[in-house]
Amino acid sequence: MKLSTILETLAAARLPSVTSEQLRHLVGTAEGKAFADDLKWFAAGETGRREQLAAVVHALAPAVRGTVEQLGFQFDLPALIAAAKVDGSTGFDTIKAANANPGNRARAIAYLQGVGMQLANRTAAAPALATPLEPPYYSFKIFSSAAALCIAEATTRAERKHTINIEGAVVLAGGGACKTFDWPNKIVVQLTVQEAYQVLALLENKIRSLRFDGHGREHDKSLQIEFQDSHYYFRLIQRGRSVVAVPVRAVDSLQIVSLLYKQLLRNESHLGIGDIRAMIDRMVAMMPIAVDPLRR
Repeated sequence: MKLSTILETLAAARLPSVTSEQLRHLVGTAEGKAFADDLKWFAAGETGRREQLAAVVHALAPAVRGTVEQLGFQFDLPALIAAAKVDGSTGFDTIKAANANPGNRARAIAYLQGVGMQLANRTAAAPALATPLEPPYYSFKIFSSAAALCIAEATTRAERKHTINIEGAVVLAGGGACKTFDWPNKIVVQLTVQEAYQVLALLENKIRSLRFDGHGREHDKSLQIEFQDSHYYFRLIQRGRSVVAVPVRAVDSLQIVSLLYKQLLRNESHLGIGDIRAMIDRMVAMMPIAVDPLRR
């Protein structure tokens, strides 16, 4: 495929351009063949291929390679592309932010180790960290026409309890048929463990609505969730920002339910799913009418 054709397709996908030197790293590889296929099908109208293209384009960026090597790792392009096709832009954001502070450096090192990157000097110890090393967090995205959610594993800073982050981003204007979401300016709400139990109760249709206020450093973030019979409606709100509103289908909510059970059981390893459900039923029975429990 001609370089001009590649650049035209990437421009149509609102992705950064690449150079012939960068593309040489893909020659003769499985990733290169997959990239060519994704370019062809995107040009034919399969806009869903954009995320696959983005994974390759961002992995080829010289700044990404430079940071990976600066952190003491061998640059493994196939491993990074494979991880990016699962994690989206999360991994690249983690890598790019590595030099901002020691905590970001620790997260970047943890991410690179998690995707299988090897130390440049195999006999050397892992790069020294100013903060404890933590594994990369699992996450997944749920899209709508105007906004998207990213649901991610998280750990509370003070108590080191397992919970989830609910992140939201709006669609950027001018994207046309190929939507681009404003993830760099996302709104993030981390659930407390108590809130995680309540969200699980709602997603299991035991209560109809929830609202959590006062989140964030400035206490200016809120999360609202409503059960609307055919779907769930999530709203992330921050003072001075556009509201992120995303309807979540029942089938997509199953991923959230599964992750909530996983995180809550990690906090209480002596319990089982049946125990968690019994605790939720007891909690719902004691909730005030204002919370609007669903009567069965």
